[in-house]
Amino acid sequence: MGYGGDSPSEGLGPVAVVPDSLGAQVVRFTIRFLVVVASGVMGAGFLGWQAGVLVAVLVALSYLLLATLAPHLRAPFGRGRLLRTLYRNGYHVVPGGRSRHVAVGAGGVYLLETRTWQHAVSRNGDSWMIGALPADRAVERVGAHAARLERSLHLAENWPGVRVVPVITSVGRLPEPVMRSGRVVIARPRQAVEHILAQPTILDPQDVDDIAQRFAS
Repeated sequence: MGYGGDSPSEGLGPVAVVPDSLGAQVVRFTIRFLVVVASGVMGAGFLGWQAGVLVAVLVALSYLLLATLAPHLRAPFGRGRLLRTLYRNGYHVVPGGRSRHVAVGAGGVYLLETRTWQHAVSRNGDSWMIGALPADRAVERVGAHAARLERSLHLAENWPGVRVVPVITSVGRLPEPVMRSGRVVIARPRQAVEHILAQPTILDPQDVDDIAQRFAS
């Protein structure tokens, strides 16, 4: 499935939202200006100066429309937005290995497979498929990683009934908004976040802090 091995956990820390600096904004504006000019020059070279001006205006207008409309559009849930949304809703988000994060909050402990699959998820009899490939191997791997985390955190001894729930995200078509394969949850990124945030409270703030600190230590 193209998944690499696990790597050691990194230190505890939230996912920061870093605004664009003035320098970044200047660079972005300069690049867009050059694209507009280059488009106009190419249009003029092939079709005459009137066409070149028209092409430049259309390219500039497209940038203007994107800048005006983008803030009002419902942005897709990618990896960064998924993690930021959980963090803003009180979850500790901890790097947990290659393309994986652990989210600890009131609704429990979740192992997020943040490398999003691009293929549709479907069933073939009793088996899960991602595109034309069986999903068993990836599901078993993330499930085994979750079990190892439970043992390392001593969840059964200190927080009976609390388990690490593996979550795999896919941007492809799914038969249902949230699906399960054993203990593994499979959902589109937005629905995965909604599913986690909709879970009942099973950990108080002190428990959340203790589990997150235990994972980071």
